[in-house]
Amino acid sequence: MTSKPTKKHTNPLLIPVEIGKPRPPVVDLPPPEHVYGIKSELDGEGAGAVIGGWVEHQPNAASMPGRDFKKLNRMALNHGQGVTTSQISSFRKGHDARLKGGHETSKAVSLPSSQDPEFAYGIKSGPRTSMEQLMTNQYLRDFVEQQGKKEDQYQMAVRKIPVMHTKASLGHRFVEPVPDQTVPFKMKKFANVQAKIQ
Repeated sequence: MTSKPTKKHTNPLLIPVEIGKPRPPVVDLPPPEHVYGIKSELDGEGAGAVIGGWVEHQPNAASMPGRDFKKLNRMALNHGQGVTTSQISSFRKGHDARLKGGHETSKAVSLPSSQDPEFAYGIKSGPRTSMEQLMTNQYLRDFVEQQGKKEDQYQMAVRKIPVMHTKASLGHRFVEPVPDQTVPFKMKKFANVQAKIQ
C-alpha cells in the first residue's frame, strides 16, 4: 500500500512548525551548493591603506564663487549710483564682484605634528590603575576605611559634653505626682450597678 503524496502548501501560515527547526520553504529553492548574493570586486586599496592614508580636500578650480553683494553695494555708492534700487540693479548688470573662496585666502597653517611626527595632542592621562587592586576589591576597602574615619571625625565634632547634675538640680527635677480625682464616666442608668468582678 503506497502512501498518497501530500499536497505542498503555498501559504506559509498553514505549514506546521516543528520546535527548534526553521519553517520549511513554500517555494522551490536552488540546490544546497548555490551561493546567494552578489560577488564583490575588491580593488587594490584595502581598509588598512584607507585608514592609514590621509587625503586632504582639493577644491574644484572650475567652480566659481558667488557674487559679493556687499562689495557691489559699496561700489555703487562710491560711483553715486546706490541710492535707489533701480540704480543698484543697473550697476550690478555692468559690474561684478565675487566672494573670495576659502582656498584663495587660506595660508598654510603650521601644526606641531607637522614639525614633530611624534607629537601627541590632548591631555596626558593620569597614573595607570593597578589591575590587582581592581580585581581584589582594594579600592572598595580603602573607600570603606576612609568613610569610617570620616564618621569617627564627625562623631567627635558633634559630641556634646554631658550635663553633670547636682543634688539641687535633681531635687528641682523631682515633682510629686498629683492624685487623679476625676470620676470615671458612667451612664446614669448604670451609676448604681455594682461591678460583677472585684
